[in-house]
Amino acid sequence: MPTLVKIIGVFITTIGILSLIFPKNARSMMLFWRQGRNLYAAGAIRLLFGCLFLSSFRFARLPQVILTLGILLCFGGLFIFILGLEKVKAIVARVEKKPDPQIRLLSLSVLVFGALVVFSA
Repeated sequence: MPTLVKIIGVFITTIGILSLIFPKNARSMMLFWRQGRNLYAAGAIRLLFGCLFLSSFRFARLPQVILTLGILLCFGGLFIFILGLEKVKAIVARVEKKPDPQIRLLSLSVLVFGALVVFSA
């Protein structure tokens, strides 16, 4: 289980690095998630990752961190379903219009989140 959590962390870190280097790619990803009902898939993926983190935190190097991140991921996934598609699309659209330095800062936070997962698992 911790290996799967580390793989997810490496994936998240890779997305953070690529978005940091190429902010247009980050905007493309945001555009993809904003289309149709793709945000519901994002919510389901967050819930899935959160449940995976919650089920494997006991085997992690830093179990409190993985437990906390699992809870946050579950809340984030539920938040998408509770707010509704239109409100979440509006939030994503607002972030998508930010200038490159702000997109890079957001990408840096994604990179740090992924690295924290890899280190803690």
